[in-house]
Amino acid sequence: MPSHPLPNLLACLLLATMPGCGGCSKDPSARTPIPAPVPAPTDRLLVVDGIVITFADVQPFLDYLDTIYADHSRRTKIRRILDEYVLPMRLAQRAFPEQRREQLERAKALRGVADNAVELQAKAALFHPARKNWGRRDVELPVSQFLFDATRTGAVSDPIEVPHGYKLVAALDLAEAAVVGDDLVDGVIVPFITHDVPAMARWYDEQKSNLSASWIHPDYRDAAPEWLKLP
Repeated sequence: MPSHPLPNLLACLLLATMPGCGGCSKDPSARTPIPAPVPAPTDRLLVVDGIVITFADVQPFLDYLDTIYADHSRRTKIRRILDEYVLPMRLAQRAFPEQRREQLERAKALRGVADNAVELQAKAALFHPARKNWGRRDVELPVSQFLFDATRTGAVSDPIEVPHGYKLVAALDLAEAAVVGDDLVDGVIVPFITHDVPAMARWYDEQKSNLSASWIHPDYRDAAPEWLKLP
């Protein structure tokens, strides 16, 4: 007499519920993905035309952008940092070392006689200072970092290096908005530059057409500027 199928089915179901037993299930068990290791600060992120950029070179600006754009991806922020600040500055450091050294000395001299925002504005008349309400995106990343740091309101920065030279900056007042990205600062910026902004942008665009990366961290290929040729 043939066996009834019900006992066999019950046995199969019981086996399926036992720990370590797949029973009659054909679906593989879920696995927790292994996260990629976090790069060390000294690890290389990118090598472009012999210029080595490490994760330490972008981390301070990444930390700053995290406080403003929490919903943006890490790689999107790194791409901006590389394209807007780190790459053009490293290229300019190599191309214009003497001009940059001269501008740095001029910036240090003014910083030596200006201890606060009011003094900076008063003593910078010969250097074409600019004072207005600045947004976070109106200025370079390290300038924005300083101006929008409430603990530094009224203080004068040391010379801040930017792609086209150096700047001394000071905030007189910070107006915080409901959205942090909409904050405004009443600030003074004194430029010590090798090129004006349009000339620097043209120079950087010319460099882009000849640049390619010889190495990029395999986990961060999509963090490279879109124009950059990758290996």
